Amino acid sequence: MSSDESDGDFEGFSETDVINAEQEVLAAEERLRVILSEQGIGDDSDGDLNESENEDEGEEEVHIDERGDGGDGWHSRFDIYERGLPHLFNPRGNTGPSRVMGAEKEVLDFWQLYMGDQFLEFLINQTDSYANYNIQHRPNDNKMPWSIPTLPEIKAFLGLTYQMGINRKPSTKLYWSTDPVMVTPIFSSTMTRDRYTQILRYLHFSNIANEPRQGEPNYDPLYKIKPVVNHLNNKFGLEYIPKRNVTIDECMVPFKGRTLLKQYLPSKPHKWGVKVWMLAESANSYIQYIDVYPGRTVRTEGSLGSSVVKNCLEGANIAGQGYHVYTDNFFTSPNLYLELWENYDTAACGTVRNTRAGLPKDIMCKKPVNVVTRGDHQFRQKGALLAVSWKDKKTVSVLSTIHNESIGQVTRSVNVDGQFARQEFNCPSAIVDYTCNMGGVDKADQYIQYYCYHQKTLKWPKKVFFSLLEMVKFNAYRLFTLSPNHSSNLTFLQFSCLLIKGLINGYSAGVRRGRPLLAPDQRLIQRHMPTTLNSKGRCHVCYMRQKNGKQDNIRQTKYGCSVCGKHLCMPQCFTIYHTEKNYC
Repeated sequence: MSSDESDGDFEGFSETDVINAEQEVLAAEERLRVILSEQGIGDDSDGDLNESENEDEGEEEVHIDERGDGGDGWHSRFDIYERGLPHLFNPRGNTGPSRVMGAEKEVLDFWQLYMGDQFLEFLINQTDSYANYNIQHRPNDNKMPWSIPTLPEIKAFLGLTYQMGINRKPSTKLYWSTDPVMVTPIFSSTMTRDRYTQILRYLHFSNIANEPRQGEPNYDPLYKIKPVVNHLNNKFGLEYIPKRNVTIDECMVPFKGRTLLKQYLPSKPHKWGVKVWMLAESANSYIQYIDVYPGRTVRTEGSLGSSVVKNCLEGANIAGQGYHVYTDNFFTSPNLYLELWENYDTAACGTVRNTRAGLPKDIMCKKPVNVVTRGDHQFRQKGALLAVSWKDKKTVSVLSTIHNESIGQVTRSVNVDGQFARQEFNCPSAIVDYTCNMGGVDKADQYIQYYCYHQKTLKWPKKVFFSLLEMVKFNAYRLFTLSPNHSSNLTFLQFSCLLIKGLINGYSAGVRRGRPLLAPDQRLIQRHMPTTLNSKGRCHVCYMRQKNGKQDNIRQTKYGCSVCGKHLCMPQCFTIYHTEKNYC
């Protein structure tokens, strides 16, 4: 259909224009009928389709690209029939917590949904095996007697570890300091310093006897921590079903020691560490799935970002259920989003790098067409994909299989003649929703870093384990605040303190504080016989009495004790020395 720009020169539609318009309508109706039949829905199209399409054509804005040109398949007019029907949201159960905890349940009960007694017994057994292995193979470095921890003791150990994240000190030994400035009574009253450091030294999470060595066919760089990760992923998914919008992003476990897993991310607060991929719900940041990055030692099929997204969806058991996934530009690509749409029944939205293959080059570039001032935007569509370019302070590029070309509003502070004022600008809905839903992982990571164990360690599995403990605490906190029978006003710090009290639960190692008792004085209990010594000498009792001002003179004698070997006057000083504790 075509018309001249001047209304005065318009002479009506030609027969060819009418025929072309009818063919377009029939083709659109046929596409809708095919899509509905594939979804098992009857053909409900009627004559209103003509009117709605004509209305859309009347409101169509003028774009640089018309439908079908450009040669790369991208076009400027959004066609809902080309994308097809959206996926139905069909989660595996009711979203939210999987169980309702009774009002009698305490903070510790929420934590033990993830760290039950059976799993703690597993940690105890692995720690004991590792301790015995070290004592057997390196006895000179492991001389301190070892006893297997009990269940209350390992809970108290974890409670003290949580407390170290709240009350931070430069070194571990300062928590047992008796200095009035540094003293923290809960540590010394719960466990001795040597016992805590001994458990910390032997803390282990896998069977060392079966550990594969580097170079072996079954070598796994994550072997030492994998049992904990697998257990927690299973529990995270079991206790909560996420709502529709989820986020996939990475977080860092701070670590500067020697390991092939160590990564460098200059944009992160902790630039060196072990990278952990995380899938979390967008609304309340509940952590649904975690995946420790093994580094470049393990190769993936395709791009790393695509494999991470697919592994997280499958690991969290939400693939094929109609979820909406939000990712940043590290993961986003046209190929990944099309594969999620077609094979995983999952829609996605995220910022995209302009260097990705398959993007519309007229708007995904340094200077997009007709995107000049703040609020300007351009849309392109290709099948299920929608590409958006929007001007804020900088140009923002977004790819989506969730949204259409709808427009929202955002508020920005603008400098007008030296004064800042709030002003509204047009913003594509895809970018508005991305801003609202992308922060799930970042918020969870923020909570994790608040009170995380910070003491230095040379072993990366321990550092990762202590970060996983914080994830467990954060998820337990989320379940607690969502529980209808518990207070939602409890802060994360208050929850942490209650958890520490529940874990310690009055535990005390039962070791006597202070110096150990001295052995009984042998001069008072053994049989001592007087004898003549080789030479004369001063009496030991007379000497001590004169030294303490209780006697004036010191007598010389050749007699003494055959056992003690001391000169003693006979019989007074000999008797006093062997019968009185404080003889001087």
